[in-house]
Amino acid sequence: MAVVYYNNEKFESNPSSEQKIKLLYVCQADCEKTIIPTALHAHPNHLELQYISGGKAYLRIGGHNYVVQEGDVVVYNAGVLHEEYSDPERGMSFYNCGIKNFQSSCLPDNHFLPQGIKPILHTENMSDTVRAIFHALFEQVSQKKSSAGSACYHLLNTLLIILANQVPHEKIIPKKFDDSFKRCKDFIDENFTENISVEDMSKIANMSVSGFSHQFKRVFGLAPGQYLIRLKIGLGQKLLIGTDKSITEISMELGYDNVSHFNNQFKKYVGASPQNYRKLWVGNEQFKNLNHIYNELMKN
Repeated sequence: MAVVYYNNEKFESNPSSEQKIKLLYVCQADCEKTIIPTALHAHPNHLELQYISGGKAYLRIGGHNYVVQEGDVVVYNAGVLHEEYSDPERGMSFYNCGIKNFQSSCLPDNHFLPQGIKPILHTENMSDTVRAIFHALFEQVSQKKSSAGSACYHLLNTLLIILANQVPHEKIIPKKFDDSFKRCKDFIDENFTENISVEDMSKIANMSVSGFSHQFKRVFGLAPGQYLIRLKIGLGQKLLIGTDKSITEISMELGYDNVSHFNNQFKKYVGASPQNYRKLWVGNEQFKNLNHIYNELMKN
């Protein structure tokens, strides 16, 4: 199964002390459920860590492609676009967790790794320890253990120390592309819920439509129209799991003319309707209370 659990427990600390890191949510997913792809999306205000507990998957993170397998930890810094597809034959199982209030010197808030370092950490001989910590986080929240917030706080600190100091970090070979494409991509990333056409994009890049489409796909690996759709579907998946907004409200927020168009496009890409996707990932217990849960934990 694949269910996201949100953490409502506070870590009781001295009010005068510095703000503490907090576990927002934790999830465990098996190979059967991860056949459903996760489209392009980002977490603007929190850090996400994912431990691959089995199988294999293909990820696109910040414009780079990666292959991950059992024992790898994936680091999604706040604001970095990413998507994932499990291997169709092997599938993928994982734990993941969302963390807020993480601070590291010389890095933006909720950034664990600096630019230029691969977001894939191979835990190698630390794999069993890292897996055990992710499992303990999941157990604390899903089983509503007493003082789960405090336990999760200390488990997270241990996990972050291990990932920062006891597993290898590798450098990325940076991609180079024209400034006009960067401006265009930035425009799409900031305005994808609006009615943007390929013609609009090509004008920003100061190119013909055909020339722009060809070059965009060469640089970013996706046709501009597909890139736009994946951004919409990715945000739709995020809203379905993190809020209790209706399907109609979500489709309007994404800029769709009608809910049927959103339903059809979502199902075509994801393989499940928005309603079934939501129930699959958050479970029936939390389904009607998502907004309240998320708003409360963001305040803590």
